[in-house]
Amino acid sequence: MRILSQTVLSFNSTCEIQAISVLANIADQADLSDSFNTLKGYALINRNTQQNRAMLIIAFSITAAAYITQPVMAAEEPAGNTNTSISTTISNDYGNFYSHDRLIRLGIGFGLGGIMANTNIDMSIRNWYQDSVRSEKTNSWASTTETDRTFNAKFFGEGKYMIPVALLAASINYIDSDTALGNWGANASRAYIVGLPAMWFMQGATGATRPGDRPEGSSWTTPFGHSNGVSGHSFVGAVPFLTIAAMNPDNAWIKYPAYLASAAAGWSRVNDDKHFPSQVILGWYMAWEAVDSVMDTNKKKNTITFAPMLDIDGFGIVASARW
Repeated sequence: MRILSQTVLSFNSTCEIQAISVLANIADQADLSDSFNTLKGYALINRNTQQNRAMLIIAFSITAAAYITQPVMAAEEPAGNTNTSISTTISNDYGNFYSHDRLIRLGIGFGLGGIMANTNIDMSIRNWYQDSVRSEKTNSWASTTETDRTFNAKFFGEGKYMIPVALLAASINYIDSDTALGNWGANASRAYIVGLPAMWFMQGATGATRPGDRPEGSSWTTPFGHSNGVSGHSFVGAVPFLTIAAMNPDNAWIKYPAYLASAAAGWSRVNDDKHFPSQVILGWYMAWEAVDSVMDTNKKKNTITFAPMLDIDGFGIVASARW
């Protein structure tokens, strides 16, 4: 895969300007198993073969999400609004996520996470859990081994499973444009779209490592030197259940169990000693803000237009402005 940077401007009779930025172009499908560069946040980061495959799947899934979720977006708009599109909805999702108030909250959240990571709090909690709580029973609930295929908490944090599940649920709206399952899939897919880039960036910006990787533990001493400062499993696993909770604000029998389940994937990473507590908390918190930004959009009228572009040559973003 080769990374391109290309912008195309076009004009039509409706006075619309379109700018198409091609983020990636597949040069040779036969060589997909080789190592290649992929866009993560604002940096190109070299990854090994297995990680590259996963990132490629996620990139295509995110692009496809915008197209699959469009029917439910139209269903959620007030009658008579004919200008609604998934591009305006996702644009407002991003606008809400990066709003002034939310950025302040994210700053406070990461400030508290930084205190945990750069003091002995993280290591103390980790040592207590590993010495006094972890057992064969918790291991069986948390994750699988190569020979154990039982269902477990870590499964909910696997993006290669959960993102396609959300997309599949959203596609139900092609059959019936107003279903609980379809709306859940659309909302969860949008939360992934808005939250994953920020989560990937903060993983590297904090520069923390996993437990046992270095003496400094979870401290943020080498920005972009490591990429474990935010738990990706915690983020991915929290989005589906936080979405359920947000869609059922008045039903305590659904809302509170969903909140509890949203922490399952993150807990599995602490149990398996793959992440420090602060890293899991930050992953969960970013999922919370991503879902909340989607719910804010659902309550507001959409205005700006951004849309994904996917064709035989690659995938990217189409930005549009009308007057």
